[in-house]
Amino acid sequence: MLRHTDLNLLRILLTLMEELSVSRTAEKLCLTQSAVSKQLSRLRQQLGDPLFVRHPKGLTPTPRARSLEPRIRQWLAMADDILEPQGFDPGTSQRRFRLAMTETCFATLLPRFLGPLMSEAPGIMLETKTWDSVGLDKLCRGEVDLAIFPRDNDTRSPHPFHVSSLPKQLESIELNQDDHVCLVHQQHPVLKQPWDLEQYVGLTHLKIECEGSDSWLLDQVLAETGHHLDAAMRTSDFYSAALLCQHSELAFTCTRSFADRVCSTHNLVQLPLPLKMAPLSNLLGWPEHLSRDPAHRWLREFIVDRSTAWERPVA
Repeated sequence: MLRHTDLNLLRILLTLMEELSVSRTAEKLCLTQSAVSKQLSRLRQQLGDPLFVRHPKGLTPTPRARSLEPRIRQWLAMADDILEPQGFDPGTSQRRFRLAMTETCFATLLPRFLGPLMSEAPGIMLETKTWDSVGLDKLCRGEVDLAIFPRDNDTRSPHPFHVSSLPKQLESIELNQDDHVCLVHQQHPVLKQPWDLEQYVGLTHLKIECEGSDSWLLDQVLAETGHHLDAAMRTSDFYSAALLCQHSELAFTCTRSFADRVCSTHNLVQLPLPLKMAPLSNLLGWPEHLSRDPAHRWLREFIVDRSTAWERPVA
């Protein structure tokens, strides 16, 4: 029965479900592989289930293990809350938080709060992950504690990416808003022409894959005008996209905040999008079971407080 299982065993089980590897679990928890294997054997005996099935690339959780995961996360969060000294003190806390972000937020938002956080809470550890490796399902299940990710406000946005389509078991708050621009290199021939929609769609574009798709609001808006973008390349890396535009005739559409970061370093020029779209929102989201955790509440309020509006207002 789980009520007779100590918290350390539950932490090992949860880490195994996240890492799907005994060796990676051991490394993450600072244990030996032998110790993790022995604890897994104890769990299997107590729960009466193999919990994981081995395959060539690692471990696969059994249905029983997957069914336990949400409750284990909730119990461990409650345990952290109970064991945290009363009146949470960021100056002495040793909590570890898992934070997922989109690639652009590593460049535009993380620098806003990381330095102050390290000064005010030197013992708190942030373990960062990319948003594409996490997504809404894992965030809702509590595989990360917080995530910063974009969602569209425009009513024409495909359903999964609109702000209204967030799962009910997820809490969120808007950090700021951002719009989009088109990037080209400083000597691009288009800069000598009148800039309009026909010029924009006539360029050869580089498209970014986000959350498993390279189709987003822009494609929907262009389709309504009878246009589409000619994509010569696709990539999932924003900095690679900026570098490719620097050394070719490719055009790259991205958020204005990211463009502000790379224009001077990559010799690029920003052009406004010649069509109307509502700005997107950068959201801070977290699983609802962590809402009342004092340490978690302090961290998200800290991030919100320092993630102020972009220096340049949204057009």
